[in-house]
Amino acid sequence: MKKRLLVAMLACAMAVSCMAACSGRGNDGPVIQPDDPITEQVTIDFWGWGDLSEQENYQTLVNQFMAEEGNENITVIYRGISSSTYMTTLRASARNLPELFYMPDYDFLEWVSSGLLKDISGYVTDDELSQLWPQAVDEYYYNPDTATLGQSEGASLYGLPKDLGPFTLVYNKTLLDRKISEKGLDSKEIYATYLNPESPMTWEQFRTLLKQLVTDENGDGTPDDSVYGISHYEIETAVYSNDANFFTDDASEQRITDPDFINALQFIADLTLVDHVMVPAALQSETDGFTRFLNSGCIFSFMGPWDCAQFWSFNIPFESNILPVPYNGANPDAMSTAWVGSMGYCVSNNASSLQTAAAMRLAKYLCMDEAAQRKFYQLGQQVPNIVSMATDEYVNDTQGLLEGKDPADRSVWVDTIDGFSDTDKIGGKVRPRYYTYSSGWYDDFLTYIDEQGLWTGVRTAEQICTAYAQTFQGVLDEMIANLG
Repeated sequence: MKKRLLVAMLACAMAVSCMAACSGRGNDGPVIQPDDPITEQVTIDFWGWGDLSEQENYQTLVNQFMAEEGNENITVIYRGISSSTYMTTLRASARNLPELFYMPDYDFLEWVSSGLLKDISGYVTDDELSQLWPQAVDEYYYNPDTATLGQSEGASLYGLPKDLGPFTLVYNKTLLDRKISEKGLDSKEIYATYLNPESPMTWEQFRTLLKQLVTDENGDGTPDDSVYGISHYEIETAVYSNDANFFTDDASEQRITDPDFINALQFIADLTLVDHVMVPAALQSETDGFTRFLNSGCIFSFMGPWDCAQFWSFNIPFESNILPVPYNGANPDAMSTAWVGSMGYCVSNNASSLQTAAAMRLAKYLCMDEAAQRKFYQLGQQVPNIVSMATDEYVNDTQGLLEGKDPADRSVWVDTIDGFSDTDKIGGKVRPRYYTYSSGWYDDFLTYIDEQGLWTGVRTAEQICTAYAQTFQGVLDEMIANLG
C-alpha cells in the first residue's frame, strides 16, 4: 500500500512540475484591479463541481454577476463537473487551466506549492477580508519560503474562500417521532435529554438513545423493521471529538497509535458490532449513507449546508433537523468537534492581467458580495461567508427567505464554524488532509482498516492501528520530503 501511494505521489509531483514549467499563456500587461473599469471584452472560464442543484445555483449567480452594471464586457463560461471527476479533469487541463476554479482545501497545499496558483494578495484589502470567517481566510495563505500554511510573516493569499461547510449530525424528525411513539418513550424527555442543539450528546448518551429507538430481537445485527439508528459515522469527527488526531500539528509524526485515536475508531465499529444500531459495512457499500437517510432507512446521518439545495428541490417527504456531533464524555479534554470542509476560488497563475482582474471580480462577488451571499443561502448552498450575516440574518431569518425550510436549528452550523470558548463546547476543525502534501493517504488508510476487518470484528482498532503505524509514518516522511 505504501509503495502504491508513493509511486502515485512521485508521478503527481513530476506532473505538477511539468505543469508549472510547461504552461501555455503567460502574464501580460500592468496589474488591473478588480474594481478598475473593464472596458475591453474579456472571456474567462470558471470551473466548479457539485450535483445538479449546486451547478444550477452557480449558473444562477454567474448570470446575475454578468447582468450587473459594470460587468457588461465580462463573459463567464461556467462549467460544472461531478465531484468524483473534478480533480482528474483539472489535472488533465493543467497546461491550460481555467482562469478561475474551485480548489478543495485538501488539495490546496500540493497545488499552491507547485506554483500553479496566483498570489492574489494585491487584489484584496484587509477590510474586505475582515468581514469573513477568519478560519476561511486563513486556510488559503501560504508561505513559499517556509512551505507553511496559514497567515504568517511572508505568507501570501492564494485563494478566496468559497465557503466553510460544517458536517454535522442530521436526524429524520418524522421517523424519530414515529419511533418514540412505537417504543412508548417520553417524547419531551427524549428531546430535552438528547436533542438539544446547544448541548451536544456524549457518545454514551448517543448509544443509549439509538438502542432505545432500534431493537434487534433476533440478534442478527439487523433491526426488526430494517430501520437503522445511523447510516454511518464520520471517522474524522469521531477522532476530533475524542481530542485525537492522525498526526502531530506539523504532520510529521503519526498519532494513530494514541489510545484516544484507537478508542474513536473502536467506538464507530461498536455501533454495529455491539449495539447493532449502525448500518453494517456490507450494506454501506451497497447504498451510501445519505441516500439511505433520504429514503428513511435510518434515523440519523450527517449533513452539510450544501445539502439543503437537494432537500428543498426534491421535496423530501419528512421533517429534519440538525444537532452538534456527539463527543466522548469520558475524556475530560474532548468536545463536540465536526469536520469543517472548505474550497477556495483560485486563479490560474497563467491568466493575463485582464483575465485576472475579471476572475478576481467574479471571485470577490461570489465570496463576499452581500447580495450574492444572501442568494446563496436562500438557494440552500451555504452558510454565509460574511460573519455578521451568518450570525444574525441567516440564523434568525430576518429577511424571511427561509421560512418553513429545514433545518430549523441552522445555528448549529454557525456555532460549529464559530469555534470553542469557555462556555461553548461546540466547534469544528479542518480535515486532516489539508495539512499534507497529498490527500491520497486518507483513502489508503480507510482501505486498510476495511481490509483488515475492523467493521466486521475480525481485528480490533488497536491491532490495526499498531500494525499500520510504521507504514503511515513512512508515508508522512515521504510527503514532507516531496513538499521540501
